[in-house]
Amino acid sequence: MRISEKITNAGQKTRVYTSGKVQNSADRRGAASAVNGTRQFSIVTPGGMEYIPRQNEDAVMLSEGQEQLCIGVRMMTNRFDTQPGEVALFSAGGASVEIKNDGKIYLTGRVFINGTEIGVE
Repeated sequence: MRISEKITNAGQKTRVYTSGKVQNSADRRGAASAVNGTRQFSIVTPGGMEYIPRQNEDAVMLSEGQEQLCIGVRMMTNRFDTQPGEVALFSAGGASVEIKNDGKIYLTGRVFINGTEIGVE
């Protein structure tokens, strides 16, 4: 039985291991070293999002037998001063979207709408 099936079955318990080290995610099928050795893993994200962890990030893993799920990466800093209820999305290249509690949205980086770059005058 797969971990995803066990999570949905009442009364079933899945072992949780707090971290693994991302080894390779270049092929969009990441591998991480965790308690069961280095194995490929599936990545769990909210619907409508896509994320590939960077090399050497600390991944939070669910593991059962041979199957591993990456449910996120460990955030050690709050680089956007994010407050409760706010959201910050960012990339390794410096682009970011911050959605603030006061209704403001901050965009950092080159902004494109339907392939056309929007410049600030």
